[in-house]
Amino acid sequence: MTRVLVSGATGKLGAPICAGIAAAADLTLAARVARSLSGGDGFATVAEAVEAARADVLLDVTAPTAAEPHTLAGLAAGIPVILGTTGLGEDGAARIDAAARAAGLPVLQVPNFAITAVLMMRFAAEAAKVLEQCAIIEEHNPAKVDSPSGTALRTADLVEQASGRRPEISSLRLDGVVANQSVIFGTTAQTLELRNVTTSREAFVPGALLAIRQIGTLAPGLHIGLEHVLA
Repeated sequence: MTRVLVSGATGKLGAPICAGIAAAADLTLAARVARSLSGGDGFATVAEAVEAARADVLLDVTAPTAAEPHTLAGLAAGIPVILGTTGLGEDGAARIDAAARAAGLPVLQVPNFAITAVLMMRFAAEAAKVLEQCAIIEEHNPAKVDSPSGTALRTADLVEQASGRRPEISSLRLDGVVANQSVIFGTTAQTLELRNVTTSREAFVPGALLAIRQIGTLAPGLHIGLEHVLA
């Protein structure tokens, strides 16, 4: 039974993930962390939780400013970390990678837990090997902090790695949207559009549970993308 500590447990993403962990036969929700929690309901800080919960995995879905200290606290306690927060920047990612290697533990940063989004990025990388022109349009709720989104940046990285050309990214923030993205390719008299549409944050739960179950298969250091644990 894998014991999971979830930081950001009461948030829009953390709450359905906690429900998914609680419903899984092979997982236990060892602790919930959020600023609004204390006492029997959970913990207000990650530092308190890692000391008390005896967790096997820390999953953090908070904010860019909190993600790095939370990750470092988990590593210091000997716990592998799944990081569902984007917007860390290159310096933050480098510090996390160094700390993970020093601790001999894996950290998996997941720009998007939706399995269909991971497949969209995989297919985009394949298309980029053949089609020269590419653009990305990402759509999120106005509450989305980082722009462009982590998914768009990750897609652009994969397209650039495959083709040597970095695509333009357009970001839209609209009420009623959860998380959508289109990757559009163009060539003579034809286009190809790869589109991922998320209608509810429940879409992120299967990918989060997959990451929890598979993170132990990864080598020490920072890994970016759910594709590292997706067959």
